[in-house]
Formats: sequence, structure tokens, C-alpha cells
Amino acid sequence: MKSIKELLRAKRDGHPLSAEEIEYFVTQTVSNEASPAQVAAFLMASCTRGLTMEETTALTLSMARSGEQLPRAAFERCRIDKHSTGGVGDKVSLLLAPLAVACGLDVPMISGRGLGHTGGTLDKLESVDGLTTDLSMQAMTDLLEAHHLFMAGQTPTLVPADRIMYALRDVTGTVENVGLITASILSKKIAEGLDGLVMDLKVGSAAFLPTLQQAEQLAVSMRQVCNSIGLPVTFVFTRMDRPLGKAVGNWVEMVEAEAALAGLVQRDLAEVTTELVARMIMLSDTSIGYEAARAAVIERWKSGQAHIIFHEMLTRQGGNWHRSMQRYATLPRLEILASDSGYVDEISARELANILSSAGAGRSREDDLIDPAVGVVIHQPPGTPVQRGQPLATVHASSDNAALKLRNELSGLIKTTTAPEVREPSMILQVW
Repeated sequence: MKSIKELLRAKRDGHPLSAEEIEYFVTQTVSNEASPAQVAAFLMASCTRGLTMEETTALTLSMARSGEQLPRAAFERCRIDKHSTGGVGDKVSLLLAPLAVACGLDVPMISGRGLGHTGGTLDKLESVDGLTTDLSMQAMTDLLEAHHLFMAGQTPTLVPADRIMYALRDVTGTVENVGLITASILSKKIAEGLDGLVMDLKVGSAAFLPTLQQAEQLAVSMRQVCNSIGLPVTFVFTRMDRPLGKAVGNWVEMVEAEAALAGLVQRDLAEVTTELVARMIMLSDTSIGYEAARAAVIERWKSGQAHIIFHEMLTRQGGNWHRSMQRYATLPRLEILASDSGYVDEISARELANILSSAGAGRSREDDLIDPAVGVVIHQPPGTPVQRGQPLATVHASSDNAALKLRNELSGLIKTTTAPEVREPSMILQVW
């Protein structure tokens, strides 16, 4: 076997690495025999020279095998998960997981934190008093076997190679490489022991992948790897130009998700969630058609069963919903009023998210602290007629000064226009 230095030199010069060489490199990375500088050099060489499909598959499998994996027990329900590339106001996982369980699936949801302008499911969950997403592998296994669901963060022993590489990708400017993205996402999904995966690929000005072409490139890479390892996968391409739903911010998104499961749901949020859960059902049983799967999701939603599962999940993981509602109700909130009569203008989701992130709702580095109270609730979708003085949105913050500052910053973004926006396109762009 070549030395680490020789492998790096070969990759630098454009020579593809064998599966055995990649396995060796990943093993050396996890054991700290490969230095952070050497791992960073591998990541940069992978970006500049690219990864072949064989290299991407080998890297994905080697990373998945680098730590513990969720065990499979006999007679389990079908185990299906969903992964999103992230968006503004994207609280779909909070609705989807309990809905999928209500539809008869096991959902081992290992989620991430927000970074940059996109929010993270873990940050939203942890805005609930007492709730922990820091679960051991044994706790995850027990919750999945007994209740068919958990929502947690990546443990130190689950795909440790990804933890090491992801941290270095962020600081070395190598995040966007399609092969590295594929390996990072799929290695964790393989470690979950899935029977199928649904990918929600966000497309638009506020998405990590702004163009449909970029999203399709990632889908092609992921589909080829999934096909080679025998993991059924469906890709759903969804719009991400506007905020999804009404709320943006950690606690306010939890409140919207809870209300949505109780029946008070926005059209765009309902459409995306229903589509994704229906595709999960179809992966679990190929004999079920789309219309039947979609009808099953709607029926379980209307029954209130998913709403119950949502609250049970929060309680099992230490969360106290009632106490959280009481605590956040005492914090400041201010309204943004329409300065003129007209129609609600389009809102730049990325600009909105950047303002909220700077106010404490997000982070620019993984070790930044989150203020879960920071957020905004938009009352009307674009194109809605409003009168002067009518509330357009409500700003939430931890202090009066913070609320006032945030309202001033958002007032120029959330406003009225004289030209109505009547277009209400489908949130679903295409399905592979």
C-alpha cells in the first residue's frame, strides 16, 4: 500500500485512487494517523481533480464503515428516511417524521445543525425546553425498536470520518464538490440501515443549489452510488425562492410545525410534506401507487395521529412543550405594519434568513451559539391584498432592544407593492 503522502501526490496529479487506497485513507483519517493537513489536501485535490464515480462510491462506503451502525432486528417495519439539502423555513422534517410513522414506517432521523442562511432541524428541536438530540447509539436503537422514531444528531461514533472531513471542508472551501457531498450524505444514511431514502433537493435563489442543473448533477451522482450499493432512492426537486410556510426561526418554526400537524397548515408546506411522505410510502411497498400513497398521508394527517406522535416524541426526548409555550410567550414581539395599501410583495428568502441569522437565529461557524427566540412569522403570502396599517409580520426576539432592531431591519424587506403577485406555482418541480 502506498503511503499517505504518495496517495495525495497521485490524487494531486489526477490519478484515480482504488477502493483499497480510499479505504486505507479513511481508516488513517479516523485513527488520526493522517494529519488534518493531509485530510485537507485530499479534500482540495478531490475538488480540483474531481472524484470518479468509483471513487465516490468507495469513499461513501468507507466512510459509512468508519464507525458504528444502527442494527437491524428481525420483523422490523420498513426503515425509510428523508434528507433535504436545506432551505429557509424548512421545517418539513418535523411534520414528515411523525406522519411517516403514522403511515407504518420506521424513521431513524439523524439530522444536522444550521450553518449559513439555512436552518437546522436539531436547532429547532432544541428550542423546546429540556429536549435533547444528543442520543447514544443504544438510545437511538431502543427508541426505534419501541416507538419507530427518533430525531437526533450524529454521534461521535457514527460515521466519524464524515465529522472530521465535514469540519475541514467548511474551512477549506471544499463544501460544494458533488462527490464529497454525495459521500457525506449517503454515508450517514447507509449507517442508519435504511431500506429506502427520499431526497428533497431544494432549487432556487435561497437554496444551497440555486439552479435545477446543479441539483440534477447531485442527484445523478447520488443515484449512481445508491444503485451500486442497492439502496432505493427517490429524488423530489422542490422550490426554494420564498420562505417555506409562515415562520422562519427556531422556536417559531416548531410552533408552526405543531400547529400544522393539528390541521392549521400552509398550502406550500402541506404540498411538500405530503409529496415526500407519499414517496417514502411508495419506497416501502412498490405495489402502492402514488394516489393511494398520497391519500394515506392525508388520511393520517386528518386523523390527528401524527400530531399525537409528534408530542410523544418530544416528551420521550425530554422536551416540555407546555413549559416552552409559557416561557416564549413572555418574550418581546413586535408587528411590522403595511406602510401603504396594496399587495404583499415578494420576500427574498435568502435576505430574510441572513438578517435573522445575524440577529442570532443562525450561525456562521459550527460553534456559534443560537438564540432560539429570534424569528419572524409572515402573516400573508405574496400577492395578498392588504390595507395600510395592517400587520404584515410579527418579529420575535429575546429582548425589547433586539426586537426593535430586528423589526427595523426587516421592515424594508417585508413590504407592499402596487403589482399583485397572483402566481401560485406548484412547489414540486420534478420527481426522479
